[in-house]
Amino acid sequence: MVNRTIKAAAVALAASLALVSGVGPAVADPVSVNDRVGKALVFLLVEFTGQVQIPFNDGAQWSDDVQVAAACTGYIVDPTGFIATAGHCVNTADESLKNELREQVVLDLAKKQNWDKAKAVAVYQRALNESWAIRGGGGDGDAPSVSVKAKQASGPNQAIRDWTTLQVVASQPFKDGDNAVLKLNSSPGPLTALPIAKEAPKTGEAITSVGFPAQVRRVSDDVTLPQPSFKTGTVSSRQQNSSGVAQTEVSATLGKGMSGGPTVNSAGEVIGTNSMKTVSKDETSEFGFVTDNIALRMYLQSNGVTLVSADQESSGLNKWVWLGPLIGIVALLLIVGLLLGLRRKPKAGPPPYYPGGPGGPGGAGPQPFGQPQPFGQPQPPAQGLGQFGPPAAAPRPPTPGFGAPQPGTPFPPSGPFPPSGPQPGYPGQPFGR
Repeated sequence: MVNRTIKAAAVALAASLALVSGVGPAVADPVSVNDRVGKALVFLLVEFTGQVQIPFNDGAQWSDDVQVAAACTGYIVDPTGFIATAGHCVNTADESLKNELREQVVLDLAKKQNWDKAKAVAVYQRALNESWAIRGGGGDGDAPSVSVKAKQASGPNQAIRDWTTLQVVASQPFKDGDNAVLKLNSSPGPLTALPIAKEAPKTGEAITSVGFPAQVRRVSDDVTLPQPSFKTGTVSSRQQNSSGVAQTEVSATLGKGMSGGPTVNSAGEVIGTNSMKTVSKDETSEFGFVTDNIALRMYLQSNGVTLVSADQESSGLNKWVWLGPLIGIVALLLIVGLLLGLRRKPKAGPPPYYPGGPGGPGGAGPQPFGQPQPFGQPQPPAQGLGQFGPPAAAPRPPTPGFGAPQPGTPFPPSGPFPPSGPQPGYPGQPFGR
């Protein structure tokens, strides 16, 4: 019985130690950071429509609808269908977008009137200098209209298989942070969302910037979407723009089309949205910037996004962080109590009863306490005073090996267009369109 108890205690101890060390029930291994990011990444096809007021000699006239297409990147931040991207990818008030619409109008005029390249460039420069007025497509509103569709690259991570229309919930210009929130009108199925880091990144921290660069699309199959590019680097610095908004400089290569994609740390947490890079004629090197993750968290939450936490990406292991040790502690307490109970000495009681021995039928009567007779050896019948008289013979000494305490072992212890160069008022150029 004692051996069985010891074995059971050993089994329980092993199980409790396993739980304390963090081993829970069998679950799927956590996926890699790149796989998690890939599941949340979306390709954005953006189309702006507007009309431009042209100052002809005989009076200003509004052009027909002109369209500008752009390609950006986005990433899911809420499993219900909220997607984050860069503000300039969808912001209709962005001045670089308006310049693209003005450019398109000038190109249409040059084609109709057979202008040479020099004249077209001169007229375009005039459109920029005079800031030709812009209104919505069909004359509706005082800003261009925008249409956004999303799709994910083919492969095991593809949840959004068909081009799906997105609603633009909110967007902000560069000077305010360059963030935007989009929403799927209907979810095609379970979606993977990326967590946004709660702490500002540190200089020198390893990061990965992800997106769909235009340079890769040029060499990929036109029928299908390209696979996303993962560009590694480090955090170079923390800066502030002219409006006092924080930005993070990264050394990872950022190209047009990667705007709106996530830059993540080694844990797969977003430290910022790909925003812009500087362009200079004097230097060949480029400097990329992503939005501030602290401001991004606040912006997303203020627009109805329920952020996920990093441990929600751990395939269910998070509950065992506290449940495993709790069960282990309870098991250890039970084991300690069991072992203490086994080691406790029994209280004194009547001498054992042996058939034919003292105290039994035909026995000689009570024997001195602590000196039981050997089992199986009959005692001589009582004489004189009978059952209540003194024993007829001197009590036998205890037989070695029975009745006396024995030695033992204790229990073990448990581009945009225009030409290169920073735009007025901005430290660099957006690279999403």
